[in-house]
Amino acid sequence: MKTFKEVSEELKITKQTLTSWIKELNESNSIIWKNKTRYLDETLVNKIKHFKNVESKDEFFSENKSKNFDENPSETLFENLEKENKLLVKQITIKDELIKDLTKLIDQQQQLTISDKKEKDELKSELKIALNHYDYNEEIKSYSQVEESQQKNNSQHQRKKFQNTDIQGKGFWKKLFGKK
Repeated sequence: MKTFKEVSEELKITKQTLTSWIKELNESNSIIWKNKTRYLDETLVNKIKHFKNVESKDEFFSENKSKNFDENPSETLFENLEKENKLLVKQITIKDELIKDLTKLIDQQQQLTISDKKEKDELKSELKIALNHYDYNEEIKSYSQVEESQQKNNSQHQRKKFQNTDIQGKGFWKKLFGKK
């Protein structure tokens, strides 16, 4: 049984990567917790190695020690480099796809933001038009009310003026007693 740290160092990966690989294998329940330390048993470690085609440092060196490099040292080195290259190409391809997807999502988000801004501007202009129309109607009502009150004042003023002119033509006693 090995700790999380030991396995991640052996596989040359981070603990977070190890955790995500375990989740991919649906083996999260195989993690053993003892005194706040995570442990993995050898079968799970081997499963992870097989699943991700990863060799540990120890296995790589032990394999190479057992091989006879005097026969074809360049071939084994070449094979190992070729395997590593294939693995790196796979990883780059996956990352390129992720970048492509993220770029697409960002583009979609920008398009949504632009359409929301246009819609917001349209609503603002409609609101301004409606407010201007409302203000115009209120101004017309106010103007007509002022005009009506001026007409009433003018008619009352003209009536008083007429009465005053009528009263001025009468004599003192007629004004006093209001007789014609």
